[in-house]
Amino acid sequence: MAVTSWSPHLSTDSEMDRNLTRGRDLAMHAAIFLIAFLLLFARRPDAILHAQFYAEDGAYFYSDAYQFGWRCLLMPYGGYLSTLLRLIGLLAQLVPFGLAPLVMNLCAIAIQILPVNLFLSARFKAISYNVRMFASLLYLAIPNAFEIHANTTNIQWHLALLALLVLLSQAEAAKAWRYFDYAVLFFALLDGPLGILLVPIAAFLLWVRRDRRTALALGVMIPFAVVQSLFILFSNSRRPAPNGASLERLTGILGGQIFFSAIFGLRSFIRLFVSHLHWLPLIETVALVIGLAIMLYAFRFGPMELKVLVFYAAIGLTFALIHPIASFAGEQEQWALLQVPGCGNRYYFFPMLAFFASLIWMLMDSACKSKVPRYAALAVLLFLPVGICRDWQYKPFIDMNFQDAATAFEGAPPGTTISIPINPNWHMRLTKH
Repeated sequence: MAVTSWSPHLSTDSEMDRNLTRGRDLAMHAAIFLIAFLLLFARRPDAILHAQFYAEDGAYFYSDAYQFGWRCLLMPYGGYLSTLLRLIGLLAQLVPFGLAPLVMNLCAIAIQILPVNLFLSARFKAISYNVRMFASLLYLAIPNAFEIHANTTNIQWHLALLALLVLLSQAEAAKAWRYFDYAVLFFALLDGPLGILLVPIAAFLLWVRRDRRTALALGVMIPFAVVQSLFILFSNSRRPAPNGASLERLTGILGGQIFFSAIFGLRSFIRLFVSHLHWLPLIETVALVIGLAIMLYAFRFGPMELKVLVFYAAIGLTFALIHPIASFAGEQEQWALLQVPGCGNRYYFFPMLAFFASLIWMLMDSACKSKVPRYAALAVLLFLPVGICRDWQYKPFIDMNFQDAATAFEGAPPGTTISIPINPNWHMRLTKH
């Protein structure tokens, strides 16, 4: 009988190797996060250097946290719970009022970056690292997405992307990743309706994989989806607005706002919208036909993960267009507003991501026997630098003299109510404690 000797040095060496690997991984992800932060900072430096509240950031999420404390977590806004946004508003109470917008912007940027860290981790090693790097850079430089850049109000879009990547990623044995996954799914479900749409995605993945990890994820998601659904059904906090749906407007939204603006940029579409209006319907129609052909091809022949992304983008846009809130001003028909360049472009984030993912897959897919899809994708992507360059620098927010207002508020006696102007032409009201 053979006798195997045990040496404590073997265990120690193995543990040291694991610690070194873990240390290298942490250093790599810290470097990725820092580079991504610098790129996002370059797109709108005033979000850090001259931070101001934006829309609901100040008017609701900060002010409700200030006035109501922890009770604000159960206050729906827009028809649903916004748990993570409320928590960020509570976190901002820990710093002086003048620094609160900076804290909220930094939290928003961090959530905006996390999908890059996850996508570049070993959990997506089945995809070539070069492809993932290209896709990540494109995500950070995406045109026509100023509305969801560096603000807490629209954090749910990046959070939903992060949750979708969690579901699509490979399992990870480390407990830290598992806690991360459950936290992401928890906040995604309790931070807007986009999380609810992930439940059928998780159910489909469970049917395909039949693994314990996906079953646990689905089990975590369902109770919170029920809670969010109940708030959506019974809170009655979403403002009614006339829809104004029509085929002509749908062509403008899909062709102009999504496919054309994704490649050529929002500024190009604005110029076209203002200067060459008589050609606009034809251009929107051509963009729609090309864009839909690419998406349908990817959905038919692409890998399962790409099909899931395309499907999620489609159902997300469908539900958004059923009851959009493009503007809080007046009683204009919402689909008419959604045709205007720059209006409601948060709704186009996932369709644009799915469009880019389809193009990248068509360009990189080596299994495809025909070269036509690859050449078609290349022809479209060759124009992408136009959109990236034209939309790279976001316009700074209007200077509302927030620091002066913050100084006045902090020096005001208790009980004083102050109305502070914030972007975009909103006001936040605070009563001093």
